[in-house]
Amino acid sequence: MDADSNLVFGLVSGLGMMIVAAASVILWRRVTRLPFRWFWVGAGLWLVAVVLKATCAALTNAAVFAYIQQHLPYILMVVCGGLYSGIQSSLFEIGLTLMAVVIWRQLGQDAQRAIGIGMGAGAFEAFLLGLGSFIAVGAAVMQVAGADEIRRQITAAAATTPLFWLLAPVERIFAILCHAASRALVLLGVAKRRSVLIVWGFLIFTLLDGVAGAAHISGAIGKISLWWIELAILPFALISLAILKRCSVYWWGSNEQSMATAEDAGSSAAALGQTPFDRPLSADPGREARTQKEEER
Repeated sequence: MDADSNLVFGLVSGLGMMIVAAASVILWRRVTRLPFRWFWVGAGLWLVAVVLKATCAALTNAAVFAYIQQHLPYILMVVCGGLYSGIQSSLFEIGLTLMAVVIWRQLGQDAQRAIGIGMGAGAFEAFLLGLGSFIAVGAAVMQVAGADEIRRQITAAAATTPLFWLLAPVERIFAILCHAASRALVLLGVAKRRSVLIVWGFLIFTLLDGVAGAAHISGAIGKISLWWIELAILPFALISLAILKRCSVYWWGSNEQSMATAEDAGSSAAALGQTPFDRPLSADPGREARTQKEEER
């Protein structure tokens, strides 16, 4: 494939990222009827966190990476460098989400809202990356001065990575799932007082960005097919998908109301000196209906 054809496929890649961003928001909006403002809350949290993270990285990363490269063997350098990148990203991006929900617990009111905020963060990132890529490749197509580096990068990617133009949209799908899951865990963990969820939210995001950071530090970019890196990220996307499903089962708005009814009934029974097993069947949602069906049989 010649260089001009690669550039055209590069445009497709950027457009694909923007489509993934829009599709994720539209899909979740269609499923939940969640107001768009909650997606924008996620986008705003992401933007502030990235600005803070970029400032910190500009001040510290060069010194940190220079130190570990000089004092650690290669394998340990890659591991520690990746963990440093992951922890840095997690502290700013997930840390800011944690601060926001501590101040305003309504952010984690239910699964629809918590996941939507995470989707908004991931989708906004995907859209900006796609837009930036599309503009940069477009400049190379039009042979704008200074765009030779873009042309060289695309040629190198095409040489080492089959279907290179599909890589970025797939990566954005994985990233959006991880953004949604990690942020939903933190938001719901604070709102529902489940501290273990907060820990898992930080851990998933740290490991995800740690893998990406390790790939860059190792020098593998441009030498191997980038699909191997996506394969390393795939488990986190699958775990995130399972987490999103689990959160939806337990903390979907209507389900949560039923759980709250059951908990209130249990609290009332305890106040009267009864155990949960002593309370009427009607206090257990769904129990009465099942009992009636059994009697009819």
